Amino acid sequence: MHRPALVAADGVTPLFGSAAASAQPMHRGAETRSQALSNWNPPGLSADKAVLRERRLIANRAEDLARNNPIAIAAITRLVDMIVGAGLRFSSKPSASALGITREQALDLGKQIERELARHANDPRKRWDAQRKVSANGLYRLMARSFVKLDEACVVATWREGQGPYETAFLAVDPERLGNPTWKSDSDTLRGGVEIDGYGAPVAYHIRNRHPGDGFGSGVNWERVPRETAWGRPVFCHVFEPEREDQNRPISPFAALMPILRMKGTLSELELAAAAVNAMYATYIKSNMPFAEVAASMEPEAFNNATNSYADKRLDFYEAAPVKIGGVRVPILPVGDEISMAGQGRERAGMGEFDDIFNDQIAARMGMSRQQVLMNFAKLNYSSSRTVLNETWRMVRRKVASFVEQGPIPMALCVVEEAIDKGYIRMPSGCRPLWDEPAGWMSGRWIGPGRGWVDPVKEAESASLRMETMVSTLEMECAEQGLDYEEVLDQIEREEAEITARGLTRATVISRIAARSAQADPAEETTAP
Repeated sequence: MHRPALVAADGVTPLFGSAAASAQPMHRGAETRSQALSNWNPPGLSADKAVLRERRLIANRAEDLARNNPIAIAAITRLVDMIVGAGLRFSSKPSASALGITREQALDLGKQIERELARHANDPRKRWDAQRKVSANGLYRLMARSFVKLDEACVVATWREGQGPYETAFLAVDPERLGNPTWKSDSDTLRGGVEIDGYGAPVAYHIRNRHPGDGFGSGVNWERVPRETAWGRPVFCHVFEPEREDQNRPISPFAALMPILRMKGTLSELELAAAAVNAMYATYIKSNMPFAEVAASMEPEAFNNATNSYADKRLDFYEAAPVKIGGVRVPILPVGDEISMAGQGRERAGMGEFDDIFNDQIAARMGMSRQQVLMNFAKLNYSSSRTVLNETWRMVRRKVASFVEQGPIPMALCVVEEAIDKGYIRMPSGCRPLWDEPAGWMSGRWIGPGRGWVDPVKEAESASLRMETMVSTLEMECAEQGLDYEEVLDQIEREEAEITARGLTRATVISRIAARSAQADPAEETTAP
C-alpha cells in the first residue's frame, strides 16, 4: 500500500522540529564541535586492515617491553604461571553416548587416553618437542608466553620417523615467521600469511624459513603448511582468538599500554638517576670571599708569586688538613669558607599514588590487579584478597579455555590418533572412529595450576559445605586446586590400607603428628613480671 507523503498546504514538506534541532547529533559520541571530540575522526577500517599494517611494529615493541620493562615482564610471568604454571594435564572423560559405548567402556577408554598422553608428554628424552629442548609442559609454557605477549602462538605437528614409541612431535614457530610469501600484498585470499577460502576459513599458513631479524644463513623462502590433512589431522595450530569478525591476525595486548609503559619506565629511570646524583655529591665547600678578590687571585702574576698567592695558600691548607665526610674528623676551614650539603629535596610524597594509578591501568588491561602484577599484598585483607582472586580467576579461566582449545587439544588429538594406529589404545567394540566423533573422544577436563587459598581453613570448610549441599563435587574442588580427583582417591585408598595394616586409624595418626609438632616447636611461655 502506497503511503501518502506529508505535504503542507503550501506544497512544502514540513520538518519535525527546527532545522537547527535536526542538525544536532542524536548521540553525544557523534559530537563534532566539542573541544573533546572535534578532532577525533578515526578511519573505519576492517579488522585485518587495522591490524596488519601496524602489527609488525607493535610486535617488535612488545618484544622489547618483554625484555626490558619490569612491569611488562612481571605481567607476562604472572599470566604464564596462571595459564600453564607447573603444567597442564588432561583428565579424559570420553562421551559414552556420542561414541556408542557403555559407561564402563568409556571409563576404561579415558584411562588409556590419559596413560598414552602422559607417556609421550612426560618423556624424559623430550621427544614431544621436535627441537628436543623442552618437555610438553615446557612447550606449553613457551606457547603461553607468546600467547600472552602477542596474543597468538604457532605450532606445527611434525612427524619424526623412528624417534621412539611416538613419532608425532611438535615444532613451535615464532609468529613473526608467519607472513605473505615474497612479501606479497594482502589480498582476498591471503592475509598476513594466512591463506583463506571463500568463507574466510584458514586453509594454509605460509612460514618463512627464518625470523626476519635473523641474519644467519643465506636465502629466504617460505613454506606452505596446510591447516590439516585430508582426513582432519591438525598440522598447523594457530593459537589465536579473533576479537572482530573476519580477523586473521591479532595485535599485541600491550598495544594500548605502550605509551604508559614507555613513559613510566623513563620517569622511573630519571628519578633513580636524580637520587644517584644527590647521593654522589653529598657536600661541597663554598666561600664568601668577594668576587673581585677571587678574580684578582686568579690573575697570572698571582700564580707566579707562590708566597702571596691566595689560591696557593688555600691549596696548601687543604693538602695539610683534608676535609672528611662522615664525622671522622672535624675540618678546620680558612676564614670565609663553610661546608654545605648538596642534596636537593625531591617531592616523593605523591609518587606512590602516581605509580598506583598507572599500575592499575596496566594490570586492568592484562586482566589482573596491581597487587598481583607487583606481588605486593601488604595492604589487602581477606575479603579484598578473595575479591581480587575471584575476578582474576574469571579472566584466567577464559584465557586457559582459549589457549587449550586452540593449542593443547589439537596437539593431543594428533597423539591419540597415533596411539590408536599403533595399538597403544584399544578401541571398544562398536566405538565410533576418532575422526567421526573427535569431540566425543577428546571430552574431558584440562587441569592446570591451582587457584590457591587465601585462608586454607575457611576455604576448606567452604569446599566441604559446597560438596555437602551438592552444589559442587570432589572432582570440581580438586580441579580448582590443580589436582585430579581420581589420583587423590587412589592415594587416599593406599594410605588407608597402610594405616590399617599398621593397626592405626586416621585420628590416631593426626593426633600423633600434632603431638610431635608441639614437641618440635613448643609454644613460648610468658611470665608476668
